[in-house]
Amino acid sequence: MYFQNIEFYETDTFQYLLIHKNGSSTIRETIKYLNPVFSTKVNLNKVRWTVIREPYERFVSGLKYDLKRQNLDLKDIDINSTFNSRINNFSRVKGNVNHTASQVPYLINCHINWYVELKDLHRFLKIHFGTVQYKNIDKNNIELNLNKKQIMKHLELDYYVYNKILNSEHLWKWQQGKIF
Repeated sequence: MYFQNIEFYETDTFQYLLIHKNGSSTIRETIKYLNPVFSTKVNLNKVRWTVIREPYERFVSGLKYDLKRQNLDLKDIDINSTFNSRINNFSRVKGNVNHTASQVPYLINCHINWYVELKDLHRFLKIHFGTVQYKNIDKNNIELNLNKKQIMKHLELDYYVYNKILNSEHLWKWQQGKIF
């Protein structure tokens, strides 16, 4: 069973679904002037959007982030424990979330209208909000000696869903302009 963490930031015109390690700090900083309201409920009357990220890149970023937050090295953990395969208790206030957990469970039953690929996030924010307020850009210089092949077998579902989204009509591209 997977853990689902639903965090929407809602304004008069949209709901943004936060997925950890997918530019969420930058988005929240950029839209804070709109005074978004935190919600765990899907509002079908508003445009719902989120950001997706290449799975291996996201996993590495999340692993570095969690290791740094807990002041640990890779040798201090069992890498297999980072894959979220059971319900995970967390504290959103303290930030104790498994940042390596799959991005797929975030999407379940959220009825997302538009997906923005992380590499296009700057353009999306500039078009929709006229500015980009960067926050917590990954400057983590922790070197990890990972067995990519071992990790990739755990990311098969992530890649399946990621590639389906990349090839869907719901993937936002800059040429589409504003969607809300």
